[in-house]
Amino acid sequence: MTADKVENKSEERTKSKRRSHSRHRSHSKGRSGTLDKIFDQIILWLFVGMFVLMPVSYGGTLVWSYSITEVLTAVALLLWGGRLWLNHSHRFFSTPAVWGVLLILAYGFFEYIKSPIEYSARRDTLQLLLYVCLFFLFVNNLKHRKYAKIFALAVISVGTMISIYAVAQFMTGSTSILGVEQPDVYVHRASGTYICPNHLAGFLEMTIPLALALTLAGRLEQYQKILVGFASLVLLAGIAVTVSRAGYVASLCGVALILVTLFNSHKYRIPALAAAALLIVVAAWFLLSKPHAETRFSELMTTTQLDEGRGAIYKSSLEMASKTSLFGRGSGTYASQIHSYLTDKTQDDPYFAHSDYLQLWIEWGLVGVALLAALLIAAGIDVFKIWQYVRRKGESFNPQDSTRSALFLGVAGAILAILIHSAVDFNMHIPANAMLAVVLFAFLLSCVRLYKDSCWIKQSSANRIAVTTFIVLFSFILVWDAVHTSHIAYLVKASEAEGISNKEAQKLLDQAVKLDERNWNTAMEAGRRMLTVGMYSEDPEERDWALVHAIGYYSMAIRYNPYHYRLYGGMAGALTLQGRADDAIPYADKMLTLRPDGHDSNAVYGFCALYRGDYDLAVKHLERSIHLRNEGNDFAKEWYEIAAQRQGEQKKFE
Repeated sequence: MTADKVENKSEERTKSKRRSHSRHRSHSKGRSGTLDKIFDQIILWLFVGMFVLMPVSYGGTLVWSYSITEVLTAVALLLWGGRLWLNHSHRFFSTPAVWGVLLILAYGFFEYIKSPIEYSARRDTLQLLLYVCLFFLFVNNLKHRKYAKIFALAVISVGTMISIYAVAQFMTGSTSILGVEQPDVYVHRASGTYICPNHLAGFLEMTIPLALALTLAGRLEQYQKILVGFASLVLLAGIAVTVSRAGYVASLCGVALILVTLFNSHKYRIPALAAAALLIVVAAWFLLSKPHAETRFSELMTTTQLDEGRGAIYKSSLEMASKTSLFGRGSGTYASQIHSYLTDKTQDDPYFAHSDYLQLWIEWGLVGVALLAALLIAAGIDVFKIWQYVRRKGESFNPQDSTRSALFLGVAGAILAILIHSAVDFNMHIPANAMLAVVLFAFLLSCVRLYKDSCWIKQSSANRIAVTTFIVLFSFILVWDAVHTSHIAYLVKASEAEGISNKEAQKLLDQAVKLDERNWNTAMEAGRRMLTVGMYSEDPEERDWALVHAIGYYSMAIRYNPYHYRLYGGMAGALTLQGRADDAIPYADKMLTLRPDGHDSNAVYGFCALYRGDYDLAVKHLERSIHLRNEGNDFAKEWYEIAAQRQGEQKKFE
């Protein structure tokens, strides 16, 4: 064999090995590519599942539904992490607004650290973490137009079903919300699967612009257009029966943005005019034919609306905000600290300021407000540039991709609506609504890639490892919180089971409290339950036993939240019933300092004074309690009769 032949055979073997390695790499790449696509689709359906579950479970305010959402989000995060390692060509979405979202998360952690009420701050911070995770999952994974369309249609479908339920409630006069009785304050208003009609309106005002834009300008199959058009009408009916004034105004602004934009396009001018005419006729008919709807708007002109109810809460919140530092009071502080600023016009405990911006100012300070404003400005600049790009591609819409353009316009209308509504309500504290707003905001920003190629960061080993680390960490935190919170909720629920003894209930409550000692809310509930047993039990031993536990729970709650007046009231009541009236005085005084104009605080103060034998003081505060709230104030009325009787006997004796 010659040297040339040996060399040729060697070259052939080398080429054969290269072809074999190439086929192996292609096969491996094909498998990883298939897995990558599967993970991508699973993330989409996890999103759909979350947005079906949350709105139909009282807006996601139930512990079990929120916990499931946390777990689903953690699964989606881990799938995203898997995609990063399966396909190194994946890039990270990056714009100034995206970095603004990260900055807000970092500031949220800062506010958590400085908050004087750890548990409340933790709850708010974990919610913020969930929303930020959803934001990054969307902008980095659900990039395909098809996925955005599927998600939008899923949200529209859920909104339509809830609207049908709400219309049925309104037409039949039903006060049942999935088996739970609707609060009396919402009489003649429908709330669908939400407790408050205003929050259903918040969800629907984000859904209506999506449906309307897709109906008028989306490239859909004919049957899809008919279905989405029908859904638009049902959604409008749904928001109509909420009789939410802010919901009406916000929806009007969102819809107006769409119709005015479409009117400027020759192609869509007639459909836009027809839709506007139909909306005006239907709205006029509804307002004129339903007296309660008209009354709701006429009430705005009365002075009582400004001095009582929500108007009084706004005034108190503004006073509180004016006395807040630049960095705020800390996350989760509003509900506990607002009571010192409430007037006698507000007797119920407000958990929220009825204005997301005002509450943000109080808890995060003007620095937090400035960060949000900067984020919205950065996003607004991006939206303006996207719109310029869309207009250059055609007469208002890109004729080759009108579905994406319609979705962009619908989402812009939805974001405008919720931003307006949030000025006078707390939609961002309702998980389902906040999640939808965040995901729609993410879609709006993700459209930047239509005109800008420099909005991506390529993967490197360093950033892949860093992102994966955060993904694993955040996934663990979300799953831990879901399991931890669900366990506590299960124990509290089990303690309320029918037929369970007081001692068995206390053991369950004790387990719940010990699982999270900083959870002052659970400790307060346990203290209240034991105080009730101590007050009404006919067994002296059981009464003493219950009061000892009540004092222990209230002490723990006060340790981790020294601002809530009800904790001091409960402590004062338990000590008084235990025969330690003098020890109860500091707690009763603190309670009245924190809530001077509350009917509850005055009633408890009078009750404690009665047990100390100070009948004049007891009558004074019990009388004031009845004056502040007469209806339903049975506690104050019962003890007032006793105090007045003993006061009279004392005067006779003197």
